[in-house]
Amino acid sequence: MTTLMVEIDDKTVPLNSCGWLQREKCGCIVAALVAVPTRGIVYATAQQAHQHLSKTKRERDEDDRAGRYMELITMAHYRENIRANWECSKHQPGASGD
Repeated sequence: MTTLMVEIDDKTVPLNSCGWLQREKCGCIVAALVAVPTRGIVYATAQQAHQHLSKTKRERDEDDRAGRYMELITMAHYRENIRANWECSKHQPGASGD
C-alpha cells in the first residue's frame, strides 16, 4: 500500500498523521478534520477538506469572503500545541480585547 507523504514546515510526514484546520482570518479554529479518516476517505488537498467541511458552494464562498482558510498540520502538533485551545491569542478567555 502506498503512503501519501506531505511536507509541513520543511519536514516530510505521512498524510495519515495529519489533519486539516479551518481557521478564521484572526487565527481562531472553526473546524478540524483528520486527513485520512479510518473509513478510507482521503482529504489530501485544502480544497477537498474545505468541500467536506463546507458542503455547499454558498458556504465555501462565504468562507472565502470571510477570509477563512485551511491549514494542514501534524496531529502531533495538534496534541502538543493546540488541543482545546481553538481561540487565537486575541480571543482566548481573559485576553485583552474581549
